[in-house]
Amino acid sequence: MSVLLADRTWPEVREAIERGTVFVVPIGATEQHGGHLPLETDWRLCSVAAERACRLAAEEGVPALVTPPIWTGFSPHHMDFPGSVTLELSTFIELVSQVARSLWHHGARKILLLNGHGGNANLLRSAVQQLRFQHGVRAAAASYWDFVLPKITGWRRSRPGGIDHACEMETALMLAARPELVREEHARDATWFPNSDFLSGDLAVGAPVAVTFAFSELTEDGILGDPTASTGERGEELLAAVAERIAAFIREFYGWDWDRPQTI
Repeated sequence: MSVLLADRTWPEVREAIERGTVFVVPIGATEQHGGHLPLETDWRLCSVAAERACRLAAEEGVPALVTPPIWTGFSPHHMDFPGSVTLELSTFIELVSQVARSLWHHGARKILLLNGHGGNANLLRSAVQQLRFQHGVRAAAASYWDFVLPKITGWRRSRPGGIDHACEMETALMLAARPELVREEHARDATWFPNSDFLSGDLAVGAPVAVTFAFSELTEDGILGDPTASTGERGEELLAAVAERIAAFIREFYGWDWDRPQTI
């Protein structure tokens, strides 16, 4: 049976909730990704990873369903590029909160907010806190790439600054997930890394200080990173690893007892 919530009828969803099903909510953005990747990149990759992970979990007897994606995120830093869509910070948090609260209302008790856009990450942590302390709803939040950060270090071919936006990682993943939408002839090496000991321009390189720039201040075509080393084969390798790690969390999450946090 399909792991997509939208494919189910309401009686089937009621039965799934009674089984303790884990609900995964893919959350992305519709925004520019250079001249070589489509606007759907963030929500598409998150949705594909979520669906694959739920299938893997289901194969091992753990019920999991993927909701339709939240396709708009917090993207004011991309608004100088046509096609990009953004929500206000408070609107984004409230949208995510209402989706989670709806699932909780029906009895879902295992809700994973799975993120696919860097601009959403900190806001989802705030959403989880708001859900818990203002609405009594418990949920987990994670960005898909965080599940495989150790693997990315060995997987990458780009130098520091090569994995940021419309980069080596996202391009490889899209070549695996939606190759027909990738315009490889427009990919270019746009590696950028700050000349600072305290900042990072790379998803896989941590830094103690955060600052914000509009993308138009840093790049003319929207690329930050190096997509030129990306291949579909390498993207499939990474996508499979992402799905496997998310599935591993789903299996663990399924067994959590929210009322006994010391046992988690």
